[in-house]
Amino acid sequence: MESLRRLPWTDGGRTAYVPLGDGLVNHLADVMEGEMLVMARADVARGRAMAGDPEASGAELRRAVRYLARAVEDAVLVADLRGERLPGVEA
Repeated sequence: MESLRRLPWTDGGRTAYVPLGDGLVNHLADVMEGEMLVMARADVARGRAMAGDPEASGAELRRAVRYLARAVEDAVLVADLRGERLPGVEA
């Protein structure tokens, strides 16, 4: 059976897969995973700055928490996706 890679996006709400390889879709998935991590790092920096601002409003802090929650979700998804591709790891 050919190994499949779970993609960091869905197809009409369903989990999307592609055969492992060096093709365009695999490359796009790699780029998207990298961008998810870049955005997560930016959200962390923004959240830390907001947490250190004594004049930050409750609404601003709640927004920061939402961004941080998304950052954690994205980082966990990338970790899961990459972990699934490690040799000897059952998906």
